[in-house]
Amino acid sequence: WEEKHTLQKKLYESVTEYVRLGYNQAMRQNRQYLGFLMILMQRLVTSSTQAIASALDRRLEALQATNLTATDEEPPENNNEEQDSQEQLDELLSVRMAGLQNEKEEVKMLLEIARHCRALGPDARAETLLNILYENQREENDPELKYLIFTEFVPTQTMLRDFLEQHGFSVVCLNGSMDLEERRRVQRQFAEKARILVSTAAGGEGLNLQFAHIIINYDLPWNPMRIEQRIGRVDRIGQKRPVKAFNLILEDSVELRVQEVLEDKLATILDEFGVDKTQDVLDSAESGVVFTRLYAQAILSPGDIEKNIDR
Repeated sequence: WEEKHTLQKKLYESVTEYVRLGYNQAMRQNRQYLGFLMILMQRLVTSSTQAIASALDRRLEALQATNLTATDEEPPENNNEEQDSQEQLDELLSVRMAGLQNEKEEVKMLLEIARHCRALGPDARAETLLNILYENQREENDPELKYLIFTEFVPTQTMLRDFLEQHGFSVVCLNGSMDLEERRRVQRQFAEKARILVSTAAGGEGLNLQFAHIIINYDLPWNPMRIEQRIGRVDRIGQKRPVKAFNLILEDSVELRVQEVLEDKLATILDEFGVDKTQDVLDSAESGVVFTRLYAQAILSPGDIEKNIDR
């Protein structure tokens, strides 16, 4: 964050407080889906102003169409582990869930801050991204250098495409709503002409993108194994250049604190076993649920992060 990003920081802190209170209330009322929606709101605000504004807008519509005593609908039974964050969000926002105490007023206020943020200019992270692109282009002395950028959410993807095109980059996008033929067409465009591919996790599945060697995780999935999977799109047999991966994360955030403690614990495991057991520890069927719970606990009680990760 810089001084000019004061309002963005306020938006992050205000949404985190909304999530903390909302998640607590939802759990007390045994409303699991609403609690999960709150957790997704935290991921949206760390992704981009555009992503959180879009979700708050949709949440406000739902709140205006229901009342405090209405019964929640349940989302269709799906395997959350198989869905990416955008698919989970679309599903939760498409069902009717009654508001929490004062939630409508809270969402209106947050939406107002998000709209002001957008009017003030690009997110702090978008500016950092631009610096990374220019620096690598200069370092590798390649004006046509290609970049693979991953994000969790489609509104962030749209914002990045517009932002980067305004700065003269040719950009193509991949996401889970595209069929295989569309995805192959985008892959061809990236291989031949476009310099930047912005992809969601579901968009990049099954494609070989090793003609690029620089990957930027614009926002981080909570399960660290997902980061490994993203890097695996370019870091594979046949890759001729050293792969560089940049992970962007906000200073003074819950996410950074969890990430730091997690990396510290994994380094200890490596030290004690003498071999890297990271994959064994993180890549299990239930690990996604474990990490979601871990971040929820971190938001609710930031002082207990270390203890909870230890456990």
